[in-house]
Amino acid sequence: MQNLDRLAYDAALTHGGVITRRELLELGFSTRQIEVRVARGRWTIVARGVYQLAEPRDRRDVMRSVLAAWSGAVISHESAGELHGLPFVTSDRVIVSHHSRTTHAFPGVEVRRTHDLDAWHVEDRDGLRVTTVARTIIDLASTRSVRLMETIFDRAVSEDAVELFEVEAVLAAVGRRGKPGTTVMREVLAERLGEDRDSSVLERHGRRVIVDAGLPLPVAEFPIPWTVDRRFDDAYPDQRVAIEWDSRRFHGQRASFEADRSRDRDAAIHGWTMLRFTWDDVHRHPDRIVDALQVVLAA
Repeated sequence: MQNLDRLAYDAALTHGGVITRRELLELGFSTRQIEVRVARGRWTIVARGVYQLAEPRDRRDVMRSVLAAWSGAVISHESAGELHGLPFVTSDRVIVSHHSRTTHAFPGVEVRRTHDLDAWHVEDRDGLRVTTVARTIIDLASTRSVRLMETIFDRAVSEDAVELFEVEAVLAAVGRRGKPGTTVMREVLAERLGEDRDSSVLERHGRRVIVDAGLPLPVAEFPIPWTVDRRFDDAYPDQRVAIEWDSRRFHGQRASFEADRSRDRDAAIHGWTMLRFTWDDVHRHPDRIVDALQVVLAA
């Protein structure tokens, strides 16, 4: 029997100190043997059909234990942010999300009820079920300012932790009037996707890339020579090089797409080189901007 107890203890350690009734029965315990150990205080019931055999050694053990004890629970919010290494995200409690309406209480664990946590919002990270970076960012926005979420979001993208379109997809799936964080993230994404807003933010960041690379600063809002009522975002008139900072979402509107193509054709006809750079270029691949400008300005 001592060997059986040892097997149970070792198995529990892999789940943060807990083990399910089913696992105990599979190891060879009888229902009576389980009840005796609980009655004598050797094991503690922490959830229906779940027993604690050892104390959690650290926060990850707490995470493992609650996931083992509560089927369907997912590490989320600040706890997920810490696991993903997102900046300025800390918590003194383990936070999990679950669809269930039932009440569960776990020491040191905060439970968030959710009804929009789809399977594609969850991933396995080091053996733990955790919300994806994209879903975590949306969840964090419920208690943070636009400025802080911009910092968190931009860092995650620049470190290749998430793609812009992934966050956009999650927001499209769960964002709704009254849901905390929806307004904040829509504003954050609007700055980066454009959505027909002024592109001054992207332009400023793009010009900073140019200056930091030691390249000459272009002329901002340069009048297009053959269409004086319109302007390039930036230009090097002497070299006949124009820059457009494309912030609109994939140029999703057909009219915008056609207008851009027409402008590019006109530029080529008049002997100008048109360079288009996106939010992704500015924030994730600034080397593309520098390399392209070095080539065309040296020509």
